[in-house]
Amino acid sequence: MKLNKYCLLILLSPMLLALAGLSAHAFSGHYYVIPNSVPLRTCPNHGCDTLLTAYQGEKVEILERTATGWSRVRFVDRSGAGWMPSDLLSYSPDQVAKPRLTYYVNTSSLTVRDEPNPNTRAVLTLHFNDPVEMLGVGASGWAQVRDLRTSVVGWVPPRYLSSSPLKYPKSERRRAPKKAPKEAPKEEAPEVPKAM
Repeated sequence: MKLNKYCLLILLSPMLLALAGLSAHAFSGHYYVIPNSVPLRTCPNHGCDTLLTAYQGEKVEILERTATGWSRVRFVDRSGAGWMPSDLLSYSPDQVAKPRLTYYVNTSSLTVRDEPNPNTRAVLTLHFNDPVEMLGVGASGWAQVRDLRTSVVGWVPPRYLSSSPLKYPKSERRRAPKKAPKEAPKEEAPEVPKAM
């Protein structure tokens, strides 16, 4: 009886090794980030703190996967690691980032926020004609941008961005003076005849 168990174990060993090799192979190679930007988190949950941001087309290596659809990844071309949803990764290099458009701040100063909400933490203040890279527009209508000088990423209302530099901030743009509205001619009271 014991001999049969050992024989069965010996016969199944190559198959178990092959399966182990397949699962190890599934993580091998480089993967590419699909969306414009993805926060890498401290744990496999959307509520966890953000460590870094991964950008579209960046190469990562998967270190670990969970049954709940998260991957712990490490950057290939820069240092850093963290958790992100597995479905935001592609094995195909066809997801390499397209050139992103540069926009310019069209107001005197613009606060860049941590989240697409005016009540969230400010991460940076931009000034008139500062260039930013547009990463995308969220469902909230806010634009996610990257400051080209500091590489800080955050959110701003897109109405404060222009596709080219301006001469004056929008709020201070010189305009022709408004003409005063024409007044209607006053009706004169009829003259009273003078007594003789």
